[in-house]
Amino acid sequence: MDTTNVAAKLPIATIVRESPSLLRTWWMNKNLQYDVAMSSCIIIINIVAILHMRTHNIPFTSNDDLSVLMMMFVMFYISSGIGSCISWIVAIEHDEALEPALFIGRFCHTMGFGIFFILLYCISPHLALRFGVPGLIWFVAALVAPCCPSIWRCLCQTVQELRDWWKYVNQPRMVRNYEIVHAKNG
Repeated sequence: MDTTNVAAKLPIATIVRESPSLLRTWWMNKNLQYDVAMSSCIIIINIVAILHMRTHNIPFTSNDDLSVLMMMFVMFYISSGIGSCISWIVAIEHDEALEPALFIGRFCHTMGFGIFFILLYCISPHLALRFGVPGLIWFVAALVAPCCPSIWRCLCQTVQELRDWWKYVNQPRMVRNYEIVHAKNG
């Protein structure tokens, strides 16, 4: 029986630590993932609204002002969508292009939601109102706040102060027992 060392006969391996590729780092960016997901959702809801209008023979409104507004939203939506794609592609190699890509994407989403609300208004003004108010609340929280971090920080600090005050008010307190002395009349 041979008692030679097996480990001595194995080739020596060198461990090389590789950093992720630029493309992988770019694709793992949470803002890019948000932009792709939100753009997909907006395209889907707009297509569904158009298909609903076509299948139920709902005409696009005869209001000229609404038609002009819709054309403006569509033009800005298409141009900002192309600009967003170009900005994200440039951001693969240049990190300074990340912030403009984020802002252009948010603007594109705003235009897409504007198109959606116009389509909802054509379907039913009441439907547009019922989706519009909650949508506006979401819009402020999701689209405007990250673009204005100073306002967001101030709001978060105010909410935290309110939460701390509420905890202070609700914490248990020592209750002193007072003896009630009844005075006897005469």
